[in-house]
Amino acid sequence: MKRKENALNDIILNDRLKLSKDTSEMICYDAYNLLSEYFNLDGGVNISVEAEKDCYKVTVTATAVAIKSFGIIK
Repeated sequence: MKRKENALNDIILNDRLKLSKDTSEMICYDAYNLLSEYFNLDGGVNISVEAEKDCYKVTVTATAVAIKSFGIIK
């Protein structure tokens, strides 16, 4: 029975791992807008989502040509 439970768990994790193209594009758009507040970006933002034991590893990749200077709000 444990084997079936593990197989079912793997199926559920793999199903949740799949992001639709629209969702992936929306996340990249939001990440780009956030990162561009702090960096001069060269190109777009990419994400990858990998399933690990009991969580997901989300990696955001972008290339910046400069860090923007900003003041501290008092």
